[in-house]
Formats: sequence, C-alpha cells, structure tokens
Amino acid sequence: MDEKGSLSHTSQPVWRHKPPHTQPAQDLLATLGVDVVLGLSEDKAAKLLEENGPNRLKPPAKPSRLKIFMSQVTNAMTIVLLSAMAVSFGTMDWIAAGVIGALVFLNVSVGYSQEWKAAKTLAALESVGSPVATVIRHNPRSRKAEGNILTLPTEQVVVGDIVLVKIGDVVPADARILPNYISNLECDEALLTGESLPVGKVSDIVDDPTCPVGDRINMIYSGSQVTKGRARAVVTMTGMETELGKIADALERKEKSGATGFKRSREKVAVALGVAGTTPLQIRLNMLAYFLLGVAIVLAIIVVSSTGYSNIPESIATYAVAAAVSLLPASLVAVVNLTLAVACGDLASRNALVRRMDAVETLGGVTDICSDKTGTITVGRMVLRKAWVPSKASGEDSDRFDTGNGQLYIVESGRDPYYPRGIIRMVDSDIEQDKRMDYEHYEDDNDDGAEDVSGEDVVHIDRLDGAFRDLIQSAALNNMATLKSKEGKNWEGNGDPTEIALQVFAHKAGHGKPHLTRKRHRHYAPTTGTPLARVTTHISTHELQRAPTNQSEQVTPRVQIDGYYEMLVEHPFDSTIKRMSTAWKFIPEDPSADVSDYDILVYMKGAVERILDRCKYVGLGDNRVELGEASIRDIINKMDELASQGLRVLCLAGKYVPHFEAESLKSAKREVLESDCSFIGLVGIYDPPRPESRGAVMDSHRAGIVPRMLTGDHAATAASIARSVGILGNSYASSAVMTGQEFDALTEVEIDALPELPVVVARCAPETKVRMVEALHRRGRKTVMTGDGVNDSPALKRADVGVAMGLNGSDVAKGAADIVLADDNFSTIVRAIRKGRSVFQNLGKFLVYLLSGNVAEVVVLMIGLAFRRDGVAVYPISPVAALWINTIAAGPPALALGLEPTAKDAMDLSPDHFQAIFTPMWYLDTIGYGVFMGAQTLATFVIVQYGIADGTSDIETKCNDALVGLQPGCEIVFKARGTAFATLQMILMMHGLTCKNLTRSLFKMNLLENRLLLWSTGCLALSVFPIIYIPAINDRVFQVDGLTWHWALVFGQLVVYVVAVEMYKLIRRSFARNNARRVSDTEMHVAYTMEPIDDHTMV
Repeated sequence: MDEKGSLSHTSQPVWRHKPPHTQPAQDLLATLGVDVVLGLSEDKAAKLLEENGPNRLKPPAKPSRLKIFMSQVTNAMTIVLLSAMAVSFGTMDWIAAGVIGALVFLNVSVGYSQEWKAAKTLAALESVGSPVATVIRHNPRSRKAEGNILTLPTEQVVVGDIVLVKIGDVVPADARILPNYISNLECDEALLTGESLPVGKVSDIVDDPTCPVGDRINMIYSGSQVTKGRARAVVTMTGMETELGKIADALERKEKSGATGFKRSREKVAVALGVAGTTPLQIRLNMLAYFLLGVAIVLAIIVVSSTGYSNIPESIATYAVAAAVSLLPASLVAVVNLTLAVACGDLASRNALVRRMDAVETLGGVTDICSDKTGTITVGRMVLRKAWVPSKASGEDSDRFDTGNGQLYIVESGRDPYYPRGIIRMVDSDIEQDKRMDYEHYEDDNDDGAEDVSGEDVVHIDRLDGAFRDLIQSAALNNMATLKSKEGKNWEGNGDPTEIALQVFAHKAGHGKPHLTRKRHRHYAPTTGTPLARVTTHISTHELQRAPTNQSEQVTPRVQIDGYYEMLVEHPFDSTIKRMSTAWKFIPEDPSADVSDYDILVYMKGAVERILDRCKYVGLGDNRVELGEASIRDIINKMDELASQGLRVLCLAGKYVPHFEAESLKSAKREVLESDCSFIGLVGIYDPPRPESRGAVMDSHRAGIVPRMLTGDHAATAASIARSVGILGNSYASSAVMTGQEFDALTEVEIDALPELPVVVARCAPETKVRMVEALHRRGRKTVMTGDGVNDSPALKRADVGVAMGLNGSDVAKGAADIVLADDNFSTIVRAIRKGRSVFQNLGKFLVYLLSGNVAEVVVLMIGLAFRRDGVAVYPISPVAALWINTIAAGPPALALGLEPTAKDAMDLSPDHFQAIFTPMWYLDTIGYGVFMGAQTLATFVIVQYGIADGTSDIETKCNDALVGLQPGCEIVFKARGTAFATLQMILMMHGLTCKNLTRSLFKMNLLENRLLLWSTGCLALSVFPIIYIPAINDRVFQVDGLTWHWALVFGQLVVYVVAVEMYKLIRRSFARNNARRVSDTEMHVAYTMEPIDDHTMV
C-alpha cells in the first residue's frame, strides 16, 4: 500500500459494490471486525496503519524558485531573443548584444518576481482537517469489558476505528454513524457540499447508492465540523480515499489525452514548445514568437543572399542581423509582463489577488460564470426574511385570529446580515407584492442608519400588534444563540445558524434576548400611574410599559420593560422529533410587585408538521380559537407558499401556564410541557443574496456573459435565489433548473444535444461541476468558476479562470484558483472581468503599435537592399538605430498603451470581441500602418540620397563600417540616414498616440487621461535631436549626420501620416456603422432564461 491512506484490500471491494451508507451498521462492524464497545484492538490498528498509511492528505508541492526561473527562461520569445543575442555576439555587434541581453534580463526578472509572489500564496491542503481525534481502542490482553477512550493525532486514525464526535469537533475521517449512539447530531458540510445549513444526521440506512454526498445523512465526512450533538461512528475511509481526499486527488490529476501514436507525439512536442497545454495568451504569444523567428531567419538569408554568397563583408553580416532583429518585438515580453503586473496590482487594490498573471487577459473573453451560491452569490449567513401571524395587524379583525388571512411581515437586512437593526414592513400576502419587495430589498438596504421609517407599512416597535409581539418574543427567548460585535462594527453570531437568524430578528424588533433577560436594579418611588399589566392566561395583548423607540434611534433598538425573564426549563432541539421548547417566568423589577401574578410562558419551535401536532389552539389568550382541520390546511398552504420562495419555514407555538405550576413544570415530562399549545406563527429563513449580486448579474447579462449557479443547496432554494438576483427571470423553462443527479444521469451526447445548458444546478456534487465546465468547453465557451468550498476545487482548476473566496474560502479552493477574492464579493468578479477586457483591448493596441513598427523597419531594411554599389548594399538606417527604435523608442509608448484606462463601453460588448487578438482587422492595421510608415521613411531617404544628391555615385560601401565615424564620401549617406531615422522615430511617436484608439479620430481623443503616453512619446520624439547633433553619438554609434533643411521633409511626412490615418479611421468607422445596422435587430444572446418561454414549458 502507498502512503495515501487508501483502504485495505479486504475492505475496498465492499465499498465499491455496496457503499457504507447503504449498509446496516451491524454489517459494517462485522465486515471490519470491530466491536462498538471495545473498538479496534491496538495491535490491529497498528497493522492497518502500516498497511494503509497515515490518515492525511497528500501535501502540495512547494513552490520552486528554480522551476519558476526556468519557466521564464524557456519562454518562446525569450529563447528567440537569446538566439538573437548569440548571433549578435557572433558578429561582434556588442551594442546590439548588450541591449538584447538587458531586455532578456528585464523580461525574466519581471515574470519571475510576479510568479514567485503568486506561488507563495498557495495554501497547504494539510491545513484542512482535524488535529486530533477521539477513538475507542482496547488492549487484546486486557479483560476489561469496555475499550479505552483515547485522544490521538488524526493521522493515526484507521479504517474500523470507532470515533467519538461532539459539538465543535472537526471530523477526522469519513465514518458511518452507529445507531443507539447518536444524539441530535448536526454537521456543517458547506465546504464539501455547499449546503448553507448544518445537516441533521441519522443512523438509518440510505438506500440510494448514487445519492450525492449531501444526502448521505448517515455519514460524517472528514473536514466537516460538528455544530450540534454527539455520536459514535465507525471509520470507513481515511486519507486520500475520503471525500476530501478524492477532491484533493482530482486537483493533482491532469486531463488525459486520448491521442496515441504520432498524434500523441505531436501533442508532446506542442506542449514542450509552449503552443499547447498552457494559457491562451501564452499560446498566442509563443506562436507569434516562433512565426517571427521563422520570418527573421528568412530575412537574414535574403540579406546574405544579396551578395551571391561570395566575399560576404562583415557589414552585410551585421545588416542581416539588424534585419532579423528588427522584426522581433524585443520589448514585447517586458511590456506584456509589466502590463499584466500593473493590472494585477490594480485588482489587488480592489480585493482580487491574482495568482496567475495571464488569467487577467483570459477573464476578458469569458462567456459564462459558473458560481457557487453559498457565500458567493449569497452572504453565507442565515437571516429571517418573512414572518406570518394568523391575525391582521390593523382594522376590525386585528384582535381576531384567522388562519385564512393573517398578516405577512418582511424583514430587511443590510450588508451585514447579523447587524441587529433593520426595517420590518407589513405587506399583503399577495405573492407579486412579496416578489416586488424582494427585489427592492437588495437595492435599498444600507447600514448607515438612514432607513426610511416614515412609510405606513413600517412596523414601529412601540406599536407592535399583540400576535406579532408574541411571535417576536418566542423567537427571542426560545433561543440559545448570542450576538456580539467586533469593535462596534462587524457582528458575529454564536450558535445554531437558524437560532442566530431568529435572534437577529428579535433584536431588530426591540426584543433581543439579552435585553429581555437582563436583571435591572432601579430605585422605585411610589407611583400612582398605571402598573405593569399582568401577563395572564386571560389576555393575549398584554402591554409592557415602554418608551417609544424608533428603529433608527440606536444600534440595537429596545422596548422598555419593567422586569426580566428567567428560564425555568429547556428541552433542546431533538432531530428525531424536530422541535425544542423552553419555559420562562417573568420577574418584575418593582420589589412590591407579586411574582405570582405573572404566568409562566412556554415557547416551542420546530418543523411545521411536528409543531402543529402539539397544538390545540391558534393564538394566545382569551381570544384564541380552536385549531381545526381547516386551520391546519391554511397553515400548511402558507408554509408551502413560503417554501416555494426558497425559505426554510419554522413554526412557533406557545402557551401560558399559571405561576403556581412553576415547580411542577421543572419535573414534568417533555410531552406534557409541549402539549395543548397555541400556534403563534411561521417564519421563513434563508441565506440572502449579497446586495451587490443582483447588479453584478445584470452587468454580466449586459456584457453577454451567462451567470450560472452550481450549488449543493436544494432546488427550490437555489431557484429562488437565482430569481432574486436575476440569473433566472420570473418565467423560465423547466430545463433551466436541474438537480445534480438529473444532470449526471445524462451522457455527454445527451448534454451536448441540449438546446441550452441549465443555468441552475442544485444538489451539485464536485463531479457535476467539472462536467458542467467540460460541457461548456465542448461548446467552445470559456468559463469562470467561482467558489469557496473544497467541493469547488476540481472545477476551479478545470475552468478557464478559477476564482476562490479569500475570507470564507477553503485552503484547497485557494490553492486551485487563479484569482482569490479578498472580500468574497461576487461583484468583484465583474470588476475583474472588466479589467480583463481592458487588458485584452490594450494588448491589441500595443501589439499593433509594436509590430507595425517592426514591419516598418523590415520594409526599410529589406527594400534598402536596392541601395547598393559594387554588389554591396548600404542600409537606410544603421543597425544601432534600428535596435534603438525597436527597443528604447518602442518600449515606453507600448507600456503606456498597455496601461490605458478601461474603455467606457468595455462591458457593452459581447464576449466575441475578446476571443482573438489576431483578427483580420488586426492584421490589416499592423501591416497597413507598418508598410505605410516604412514607405514614408524610404521616401525621405530616397529624396535626400537620389533626389538631391547624385544617387548611387554618392554611395560608398565603407559607409556601413561601425564605430569609425563619418568618413570622406559618406556625407550624403549619413544625411539620408539621419533624415530616415528622424522620420521613422517621429512618425512612430505619433503612431503611439494614434493607437490609443484604433477607430476614433486623434482630435476627439482625451489624450490627457493617459499622461504616461504623452510623456513617453513626447520625450522620445525630443530624443531625436541629441542623437542627430551630439558628436560621436551621431556619426560613430548611429551613423548619421546633423540635419538642416531636411527637417522640412520630416515634419512634412508627419502631416502626411496624420491626414492618411484620419482618412483610414473615417473609412473604418463608416464600415463599422454599416455593419452595426445589419445586426441592429439581433439581440445579444445571454441565456434563454431571460427570454419569454412558451406556456407549456414555463415553471
């Protein structure tokens, strides 16, 4: 056996054919040879540990500095530049070799530093898990009837161990729960399944062998946390064989190719060359590098062949190298790395940490966002959204209980769901109004105390209806959760998520449990005022004395009461009967008051059906009514209505008990305490969407991106959240929402045959998410996968861009992701996509700028072969001048173009605009601009050399000699070179401004928004003058001479360039408008869920 912690040979076949959750616990114990009381023998445990290996996950490989460095050095463009540097050294062109070497150093340094920083953010998988475990083992040589309870390191847990888990424990391994040893067990499995609520566990058999992990409620899983109760369980899987281990193993596996033979060998070569198996941007740049290298070699051969391959002078060898290097965008890698590094820094300041730089560019072309729900689209915290009581809040029927009508309340929450203040509104029970309130809720929430409390529908805590107050007080007192703030800002809840939601609701209504149960010490003077009304069984609208308190007056609104509540009895929640109850007595603050005048309050909450079974009445007090069959149907219908909106519905009930029965209640059986209760109301709880999610989804639709929700939650909840944030419309096709089981049951052929892939997949297993990503890839779509749980990790790695949550995300997810969000905010994804689109557009701009400049140089140097005498050509611009333009002059403006501000219409374009940089229009721009600028440069050279001077008779072969200065007979050639050099560099600087926007007129651009571009082009344009006029630099290095009247030619060519470019852009804009008219009736496709659907397919 290896060290991965796999199962033994004896037990593995059992699980393969019949999973543990489908087997009786006794059969499992017999198969594993373990007794539930004694546990494993110490000898057998040691043997299993040796066979199966330690119970741990395979640690991830540590980042290697050497590996990162070699990946930068072996970059295709770097290899090409290193080859050019070697040739330059071979021809003793020391200046060219030195400049190229410096560029290589810059390229490698920038790329290495950024990747090393990203590699250090990789979190270890080992951090997910439990450090210790409690197990039962026995010494086979001992005669004790029970085993010993031991606390061991998690790594020593083996298959067959009996583990003991209790509240707060992290489960050490996958295990089957044992009957008779479970008490109210609940586990938080959000990291594995995405389920937003803790899962109640049972020991009964689950018959379905293929059910998702989240539905195997008789199993507990490694890495999950116990939130309630305790249990014993027998370990069935350890190490890499656990569900957590399977996910970790999936992350390590690479997609296998089905190719064989020659095709497989070709794939390996492509991967080695960097044109396959890497990111789209890297593939494009590598292919460009190899293409340019091939063309450069051809150009060098053409230059050398111009001599007839005999008596090749050294200057021609230098000419050949200059021609080849002039085609290579030497600063490309540096500009790309710096552009991406700056973009990464910008995103980091906006809470998006980029672990892989070129993922930013990939973001620009995504067509889909596959997102988890819990903690990503939603806040990951439960809140009470709606409450219903069987009594109208106002009007003639306000004091009468009627389950056929009742009053619905909506509770609003802000960015912090646990913030103990918020508006409560009364609404009609009309579903459409409820939906309207849902949508308005996300746009209007705020936490700054500026809520609108002036509306007639706003509930004020000093004027609560009696029935609603009973519900609020029940939610507050029958509750073990607590709230606290961190430094007065962020609020945290301790306890069961459902109870936290109820407690937050009670705080918003001024009835927080700490306020109701806090003992106060006041000095009471004799008073003739109205005393505190008795809390008796004869009235239900008892009014506690209080001062008017608006919800906006203080952080935690409170009613004023003259006393406090003290708990007498608590029956905790039991998952077998699905309810809990408590009993409370009221103690007045006035020492002269008689405690016996106040009745005992009994409150109960739980599953609706279970609570109704214990109820006999509707409402508290004298005006309560009998709970008949019609009332039960009304309540069940209201429950179904709330549940259809994705809410988890709880029922609240209670009763009054005379004070003299207080002592007997303490010893009474639970069934007695919870009998003959009165139904109080229903509450709907859910994990709300983030306030920003709806706007982010709408921005995605506007950009032609399809947001999809893949969650471990239930279908009704997922669909409701999807509707509320706009992923689904009010009307949608039934096939738009699927469960994971339904999707997994489809073959790849059946999935590909679907007209549209589902946009909501509920009860989703990790494999389901991977299949969705692969299905999108087969359709030629690019996807972002966002998530925070371990269950998201395989899909994060398979997606084009994986995005993990930084605050609530698991370490595994962060390690698999390309981008980590520091604020866990879905809207940050949209900002990142916007930045990705900006980077994509900017890449296209500076690639046009760089490569069109290279084309211009090639045109000048290759056509310059015609300027010859005695079989030897004289180059129109010197090799040093060509290298200067190719590196120093071209680099800064290219970088400035890479840092262009994001275009305002970046999110108004479809993803099709961001799929390919090298489009036909890009080639037209690059070649067209390059040929035109090269022609202008040649024109100035020809005018000076042939139009003014005597042409060939003034050409001397010695004029190519480097570092010797101006020789007699070379005056005209040096003047012509100087004019050509000045023309090309001046036009290239104007070209940099032109490339700021490839369609807009230069005179309508806001040039001041990119000051770096203005400074770089301006300074480099001025650098022409010292090069032309400073002695030694001009004639010995650049092989030019000072200009006089020649400047008229230079500036004349600038005017010609501007006029020609403006005419070209005018034609392009006209073509774009005509093309837009042809497609004006075609709407951008985002998802069929937003379009009207035929009635027979609507949900």
